[in-house]
Amino acid sequence: MQLARELDRPAPLISTGYSVQRVGELTNQAMKQDLPRPKGGRSSFGCEDLSDTMQDQLLLVPEVAVAGTAGIHSPPLDPIHSPPPVAGAAAGMACSLLLTILPEELVVEILIRLTDLADLARAASACKPLRRLITSRAFLARLHALHAKPLLGLLLLERDRCGFLPAATAVAAAVARASDFAFSFLPDHAAGWRLRDVRHGLALLSSSSSSSYLSPLGDRGFFPDVVVCDPMRRRHVRVPPIPDDLTAGVRRIAVEHFDYLLAPAGRDGSSFRVVCRPKLPKQCDVTVFVFSSGAAFWRAAVLDACAATEKLFLPQSVHGYVYWRTHSSGTLLMLDTRDMDFFFVNIQTNKCVIGEAEEVGRLAVFNTIVDVGVHKVEILSKAIRGGADEPWRHDRTIPLLPGYKWRAARMAEGYLLLHGIVGNNSWSTPGIQLQHFTLDLKTLKLESLCDSISRGRHHHPQFDLYRSFPPPLSLSSI
Repeated sequence: MQLARELDRPAPLISTGYSVQRVGELTNQAMKQDLPRPKGGRSSFGCEDLSDTMQDQLLLVPEVAVAGTAGIHSPPLDPIHSPPPVAGAAAGMACSLLLTILPEELVVEILIRLTDLADLARAASACKPLRRLITSRAFLARLHALHAKPLLGLLLLERDRCGFLPAATAVAAAVARASDFAFSFLPDHAAGWRLRDVRHGLALLSSSSSSSYLSPLGDRGFFPDVVVCDPMRRRHVRVPPIPDDLTAGVRRIAVEHFDYLLAPAGRDGSSFRVVCRPKLPKQCDVTVFVFSSGAAFWRAAVLDACAATEKLFLPQSVHGYVYWRTHSSGTLLMLDTRDMDFFFVNIQTNKCVIGEAEEVGRLAVFNTIVDVGVHKVEILSKAIRGGADEPWRHDRTIPLLPGYKWRAARMAEGYLLLHGIVGNNSWSTPGIQLQHFTLDLKTLKLESLCDSISRGRHHHPQFDLYRSFPPPLSLSSI
């Protein structure tokens, strides 16, 4: 089934910042690396000759004052706006020279070796031929394999609203200005749209319901319409309705509301899953529907009701599984979204952060502890399918910065999100500054990300790390 796609095309986030001299410098930089010989290419130069010849050709073109060029003083360009016309013309001329002298496959090898993603984004903005090469799926797949996704900030879900707290970088600030977290690009809906989940840079919205407790469904009307959005690119895709043959067992039952989860369907981020669980009376079986954008169809899984399933909350995804916390302390209900089967996993306590371990197929728990006055993060893990008798393995204990009170908030994409407050301040005090940190679980590097102001004990927004390559270097899953 083909998904309906609608998109707007916002201005590029990063403007052209090249003088022709800069193009020559980048070419020389890339030429020093071991490049493959072109297959019957249009040039017979060796690398050194070709580099010198290109530099000679480029120096024939008058230099243009462009922000960021060494030795030239001009007002800095806003990353979201276009360069002056004369700068764009000079950059386009330099690109034309580059593509005239070099065969296309060699240009690709030069571009993929640029170490600064900002240079690559500027090159894509410089001229259409370079943009075509850089934005091709094949090139971007290679690029993403070489570079980690930049950490742009925090997405936060508060009631039915989505916000963005940018990291202290120019690219993150540009993303904040370019994005539309009010979702004004969505088509109007008679019932309005309600924000349900924010994950991995995407947002899931459903049509609103006029009542928090629904009668037996009876017809299609009570299954909400669902869309998945990319607020940075202003794109959205409509998720097909759940087929009648899958929902027949639910339609005769009073549904209180629907839980939704947005989850990645692959490690490359090229597809997504939508998980929908109708909340039914506690004596009813657990029914979960899962949609995969890659296969474009829904599947269903049913679990017999038991004491542990009377209350399910806080759904999350790990390594292709979805879990819900239960009212039974230390028990998770897990769903394998590939085989669509349920099972239970025991954890030590519900007061911990649960996420993916570095090893595929392992579940990790993250506890913040105080040991002799020092705040630390303790990491334990076990195989997801290891069985009830498998013990938890202690992976590591990481000390945190002194002078703060710490809380582990969320684990996502290799980072642990931590909240910190200075000194003896209370978490429940409105108006105090919350500092948000990330702990890279590979490098063990703790970094400050951004700040926010606490609104007190009854204010608990959901935070999600926002990692993405900014346009035009990103591959969207919608």
